[in-house]
This record gives sequence, C-alpha cells and structure tokens, in this order.
Amino acid sequence: MHGNPVKILLSSAVFLMLTAPVFGHGARVVWELQGDSVHISASFDDGQPLSRAQVTVFSGAAPSVPHIVGMTDENGEFSFLPDREESLNWDVQVRSAGHGDMVHLSLTEEPAVESEQGTFSTLQVVLMSACVVLGFVGTALFFASRRKK
Repeated sequence: MHGNPVKILLSSAVFLMLTAPVFGHGARVVWELQGDSVHISASFDDGQPLSRAQVTVFSGAAPSVPHIVGMTDENGEFSFLPDREESLNWDVQVRSAGHGDMVHLSLTEEPAVESEQGTFSTLQVVLMSACVVLGFVGTALFFASRRKK
C-alpha cells in the first residue's frame, strides 16, 4: 500500500468513527415469580430467545448438585416450582452453544431481577476505540519509518 501515512491514518480514523457499534453475543436471563413458581425468560442480548437451551437449577441447600435439569421452550422460557422449605436461595444456569448466564434467586426479596452479560459502558467503548486507533497509528508509523531507511 503506497501513500502518505498521515492520510492512511486519518482515513482509518474516519472509517472507525463511522462504523456502527458491534456488541458481543451475550445472554440475558430475567426471572419473576408467577404465583408459587419461578418463570425464567432467557435471550441473547439482541433479543433473540435462547430456544431449547439447557437449564440447570441448583438449590441453596446443595449448590453443587443439580436439583432440576430441563430445557427452555422455543421462546426461551422455563418455569419451575421451588421448594421453599428446602431453600429460599436458588441458582439457575441457562446455556446454549457456549452462550448463557446464571442468575441467583433469593425468594425473600423482590423478584424481577435481570442479569446482563456482554454490555459495555461508554467509557469502555471509548477506551477500546482509542486502543484500536493507537494500534493503527503505531503500525502506520512503524512501516513509514522502515520505508525511509
């Protein structure tokens, strides 16, 4: 590639600023009480349901032993009836093809707790963008200095 390294750097910076944000394919799990049962709704961070995902429910009384094993339906939903005499704390893990999340349920506090994975704060996005731009600058300067010798 021939050309002025400054022009290459500026055009690369403009290109990076004009691109749309790209997010990882994280998972989001929401739970709520419906009567005596717990209703789980699992989706990717883009809103697509985690359909037919494996669900493993762990009781707080025996957190290393699966209490219930099942699958979400085509809408990414799953319900179970927790035994409140056994424990008021439950962990629910939802996984599909390497994606998923785990939520911790405490049936003594207000439900409708949401877990998010894969979202970045504005500061993190700015820092990542700055690192990418500095990487391009360093690479362009490296090759520009080699050409002069």
